[in-house]
Amino acid sequence: MIRHLDTKPEVMARIEKGLRKQKQSERMDTLHDIVRSYVAAHQPVTRELQAVLPISHGELPDDLRGVLYRNGPGRFGNHGQTYGHLMDGDGMVVRFAIGGLGSDGRPCIRYRNSYVRTTEFVYEQRAGRLLYRNFGTQRSGGFFGNLFRTHLKNVANTNVIYHHGRLFALWEGGLPHLLDPVTLDTLERYDFFGALKNRGPLLERVLLPELPFSAHPKEDPQTGDLYNFGVYFGPHPKVLLYAVRQGVALTVTREIPLPAPLLSHDFLLTPHWQILFLFPVSLRILPTLMGQPPSYGMREIEGGMTRILLIPRDGGTIREYRAAPCFVLHFVNAYEDERGMVVVDGCRQEHFPEAPRPKEVLAGNITDLPHVKLVRYILNPHAEEGSVAEERLLGGYSSELPRIHPRHQGFPYRYVYSVSAMRDAPHGLFSAISRFDVETGTTVLRDFSPCIPGEPVMVPRATPFAEDDGYLLTVVYQGREHRSALYVLSARDLSTVCVADLPHHLPPGFHGNFVPSSACPPGWLF
Repeated sequence: MIRHLDTKPEVMARIEKGLRKQKQSERMDTLHDIVRSYVAAHQPVTRELQAVLPISHGELPDDLRGVLYRNGPGRFGNHGQTYGHLMDGDGMVVRFAIGGLGSDGRPCIRYRNSYVRTTEFVYEQRAGRLLYRNFGTQRSGGFFGNLFRTHLKNVANTNVIYHHGRLFALWEGGLPHLLDPVTLDTLERYDFFGALKNRGPLLERVLLPELPFSAHPKEDPQTGDLYNFGVYFGPHPKVLLYAVRQGVALTVTREIPLPAPLLSHDFLLTPHWQILFLFPVSLRILPTLMGQPPSYGMREIEGGMTRILLIPRDGGTIREYRAAPCFVLHFVNAYEDERGMVVVDGCRQEHFPEAPRPKEVLAGNITDLPHVKLVRYILNPHAEEGSVAEERLLGGYSSELPRIHPRHQGFPYRYVYSVSAMRDAPHGLFSAISRFDVETGTTVLRDFSPCIPGEPVMVPRATPFAEDDGYLLTVVYQGREHRSALYVLSARDLSTVCVADLPHHLPPGFHGNFVPSSACPPGWLF
């Protein structure tokens, strides 16, 4: 029997209305699932293991060979106490060796994870209780248990870089940690042969024995030297600029006095300049010394402007600019254009963000994340001292953790890849990966809802034909299975090239970097 469908306009309208309601209902279910995924993703990782990852979708590209390292908190509490801030989570480094041959003779991905055994981590494990304060976490003992406790726990949880044969886990408040690049064993708390020891007055040495080393160093692509900075929150606050030459010798190249302990998380490097933004957000030292968590002592300076320092790499005079008050956690890139102007792109927030407390997240109480705009600053090196920087909104979705083609770092570029929030994302949670074209203002978006993707690391092909000729590597938390997977995406259209399933879940991490096979010593992929 053949059934003829009723195609009257009023019937078709009812059908279309029903379909719209169904889609809206499905979307609402997905939005609720995003929140559930975000909460579940913050469960602790209790295992350290090695595994050969099965490819559950697609095939591993023949020209993707190397090691991806990623770093981020593996747990947000221990010994029965939940930490007071997401930044306080214990650092766990993961390693994906991509392209070695498996037992079947086909290319595979070998995985392992390991917590960074910082001194504080080891002592707390032995004691079975929390011994140290951190950015938002207090020791037990109340007021007197935290009074004048200036030693914060180094969690080594923010970034991981490979430079001149050494693998470092980084945290901006203290020393880097040297790791074995294959086993991920923690080798030592690395002070560059004493160069990061505080050699100031006795009181400062007692309060802050180690100099800060930011989690966002930049490598000069021409010399291979590493540049970094640290914001020193001692009695006389200042910015310290560092250069690491040949991977060994660290020197302090500049000391820039600050009027207050101002915040800065990231900086930029071009062939002629180092660029540092100082935001009108200050740490109140006295409340911190009196036992309050440092995160509670943050305050925005009323009427304060953003200060931008243009620092000549040849040692010349520093030029200072002003911009509207804001906060930029991560910058995209900086370069010098054909006119000699310095162009800086960053992810701008209106205010210093208040991160959700892990206890609240695990309880399902999530506060709204700030809307993060992609903004361009243009600095004229010949402008008068104190000039206001030109500022433009580039567009795109609310985005963070930006990455670009690594060979364009410090030079003109076109595409920025980031985690992004859909327009209707609950609480502004990032559930998508985007590719934004800074020339045309267009966005390619890949929605992973209800899954939670991490920072997309761009890996170019060995012989690229275009800036977007390569792959994106992102770890995606899959809430329904409560485990994570490594996605390899096309950098051109964000389509899936292949997926490798992990044997467990990973909480949302921070940063990672890829070491191509040409830079890997023999045996790294096996």
